[in-house]
Amino acid sequence: KYRSGVLAILPASENETCKLYLNGKVNYFEEEINKYQNIFEELYIGLDLQGSGKHNVISEFYCIKNKYNLKLVGLHRVNYMKDSEFEAFKLLRCVDMNCNSYTPISSEEFWNYASREDLMKEFNRYPELINATSEVAKKCNLEIEFGKYKLPSYSDEIENTQKYLHDLCVFGLKKRLTDKKVDANKYIKRLDYELKIINKMGFNDYFLIVYDFIKWAKKNQILVGPGRGSGPSSLVSYSLGITEIDPIEYDLLFERFLNEERVTMPDIDTDFPDNKRDEVIKYVGQKYGKMRVAHISTFGTYGPKGALRDIARVKQIPDLFINELLKVVANRPSLKECYDDELFNRIINENKNLKEACELAQVIEGIPRNISTHAAGVIMTKDELVNYTPLQPGMNGLSQTQYEAGDLEKLGLLKMDFLGIRNLSIIDEVVNEIASSEGIKININKIPLDDEATYKLISSGETDGIFQLESGGMRNVLKKMQPTNIMDVANVNALYRPGPMEMIPEFIECKFGRKKVSYLHKDLAEILAPTYGVIVFQEQIMLIAQKFAGYTLGEADILRRAVSKKKREVLESEREKFVRSSMRLGYDSKISNHIYDYIVKFANYGFNKSHAVVYSILAYQMAYLKTHYYRYFMANMMSSSINSVNLMQTYIANCRKHGILVAPPSINYSSNKCETYVRMNKHKQKIDVIYYPLLGINNVGGVIVHDLLEERKNNGLYQNYEEFVRRTKSIINKRVLANLVHSGALDDFKLTRKTMIEKYDDILMRSDYGLLKDELTEIEYSKEEYSLDEISIKEQEALGFNIKYNLLLKYNDQKVKYHCIDIASMVPSRRSNVLAILKRVKIIKTKKNDEMAFIELFDGVEQIDGVIFPETYKKVKSILQENGVYIFTGSLELRNDKKQIIIENAFTIR
Repeated sequence: KYRSGVLAILPASENETCKLYLNGKVNYFEEEINKYQNIFEELYIGLDLQGSGKHNVISEFYCIKNKYNLKLVGLHRVNYMKDSEFEAFKLLRCVDMNCNSYTPISSEEFWNYASREDLMKEFNRYPELINATSEVAKKCNLEIEFGKYKLPSYSDEIENTQKYLHDLCVFGLKKRLTDKKVDANKYIKRLDYELKIINKMGFNDYFLIVYDFIKWAKKNQILVGPGRGSGPSSLVSYSLGITEIDPIEYDLLFERFLNEERVTMPDIDTDFPDNKRDEVIKYVGQKYGKMRVAHISTFGTYGPKGALRDIARVKQIPDLFINELLKVVANRPSLKECYDDELFNRIINENKNLKEACELAQVIEGIPRNISTHAAGVIMTKDELVNYTPLQPGMNGLSQTQYEAGDLEKLGLLKMDFLGIRNLSIIDEVVNEIASSEGIKININKIPLDDEATYKLISSGETDGIFQLESGGMRNVLKKMQPTNIMDVANVNALYRPGPMEMIPEFIECKFGRKKVSYLHKDLAEILAPTYGVIVFQEQIMLIAQKFAGYTLGEADILRRAVSKKKREVLESEREKFVRSSMRLGYDSKISNHIYDYIVKFANYGFNKSHAVVYSILAYQMAYLKTHYYRYFMANMMSSSINSVNLMQTYIANCRKHGILVAPPSINYSSNKCETYVRMNKHKQKIDVIYYPLLGINNVGGVIVHDLLEERKNNGLYQNYEEFVRRTKSIINKRVLANLVHSGALDDFKLTRKTMIEKYDDILMRSDYGLLKDELTEIEYSKEEYSLDEISIKEQEALGFNIKYNLLLKYNDQKVKYHCIDIASMVPSRRSNVLAILKRVKIIKTKKNDEMAFIELFDGVEQIDGVIFPETYKKVKSILQENGVYIFTGSLELRNDKKQIIIENAFTIR
């Protein structure tokens, strides 16, 4: 029961009953007042004098206030600060109400900020309302405490969490080291050190909480990622089963994760399959209480484009005009910068509506547009969250904070990130399918990390679908780097980023001995030898500071963070400290300054080693499954790529290279995902088959697929076409039937696609006659089929591409005659011929007003973009037509890791 509260009353018109507005709902005052008096010991009713009928409203409340023992208080809502902002406020009201008309709103109904004098005049007939305002203000004595952690407790039943954590870690470490040939004393010493720091900083409960929900996830068959960020640097985390890599084995530094010299909250982010993440969050909410666990709000704010789009919609500015303006605005962070653009000024000066829109957009730029939920963050506290933050309803049966993450952390509240990772879902599904199909149970965290076949696949660059390793540029680096262990993969992951990328050639040359490794100073050799003289990881910077200046690793981490910000005064003060400390260790001033400059140079380049290692292990796990269980892996990759035609075609092409048949969807064997089977071919040989999913057929949605599968499950396989039509007439319509037919899903019935389309109405009518159908004339099925052109086009329309009927098959002779190669076989900068369908043509004009074209080609397996520059376009423009078949001459180019063909010539063959 709260001490006191204020409920706001909005003004009603003279002929309306007074209404109470609370929590977005309208409740009749007389019916609800008793409920609120049970909540508050002292109840005030706030009266807003804006709008019509205000004095009538106040008179009514004066009549009933004594009856209910109420106190009245004057309120004044502020909707905007200045008169000049009224137009923007009015526009936002239209956006909020989702109306497309710029309905006039009177400024009398929505007041702006008012001075004390104005309010005294407005309330002059009711001085007691003003006095009550001061009374309420004095009772508002909220104090917000900053800088002190408010961590939740793991369990009230455990008196000594320090001892409990220690015992769990000792037990867990013993299990971890059972099969390892290592110096146990080294691990025990490190564990004791970490536990001492954790206890000193007051984080025992934190580690126990993370341990608890990780343990629960594993017990409930929810795959947990090996770790992420700096968390895997902790031996305590490894001992508790929170992370899956040995920090000592990989030379990871605890101080990179937790540092008593830089007091910050520990940050253990956890990865779960994206389809099971919510289960873990629900568990945490149930265990620690729904009033102590909540999701976090994030606020989307208006940028220039979003502001202009909303204004254009409300003011009904035609798309043609606003789109032209948005092209000029492009990705500028604010409209203010656009006024320096000559074209921008010309456009708005020629259109009064656009000019007004820009003026309004500048007023609303930067203000919140919508509230959403933080992608991963969850807040946890010891006491009820309402003591620290206002709440609103959220997901998973939990509340959601109305403060965003940065403010919550300043309040000392614990934020934990539960991340849903699609790649973990794929690993989980592949492992489960292997277990159910072949009886092989794989513990993905215990697979050998030295499998030659897996590294062979990684080194080949055949890394489609492999986490972190699938971009074109990354594949090229892998081919040159030829990784043979996890650290090789981690090095690639750390280096393949803007900045460090420029060091990749030198790294590779040194790795293969084609260039001698050199060091700025011989004492760097021990630290940089594993990375061939190149600083790759942040931890190396910390070790250099420790070696050359005698810093503790905690001080070294503070130095690394400080210099990475590149603030001049910080750089100078840190240089002085570093050089002074370095000279005390016997290094001269010159080399000390060189080493400091070296640290500064690489402070931004260095990557978190623990994160690089764990994500490289995750990539390796996927590569291992792809290497040894290819069809299961590819089936899952295809299932997760149903909406991407390009990816699907690439995966299908790769499957064919590996001797796996990707079959069209089947009404009897397909489901809502790709299904794998072993079938006999015409030569009585076993072949692996992946059936394309029913869900991948255009216009066949999830509900329809679910109902088709339920019908199949309950009443058996569909035996023939007529039976199928009869059993599914309440599930599908003629349009869906056509797409099922053209996709090949009904080929199981051994009828031509053309006859299934033509006879559908007859069969449907026959099925409607029930018992009388035997009296009807038997349906005759023709063996006539569509032409190859027709059937391939219809299949492509149904699936987005061809699986069974490839229009280009009939042009094989021309392909051989003109020495054409597949798009997948093209090599950068080498002139080649490609036989392909022209899928799309977009013509643009250059600055010189010359025409050129961007095109899209499809060779039956792979789709690719192409560019035809003006000189070539003049020669070929007359023959270019969408869906035509051509032989294109050109060379492959990689631009931002994406392939495209520079077309030099083209001629038609159809």
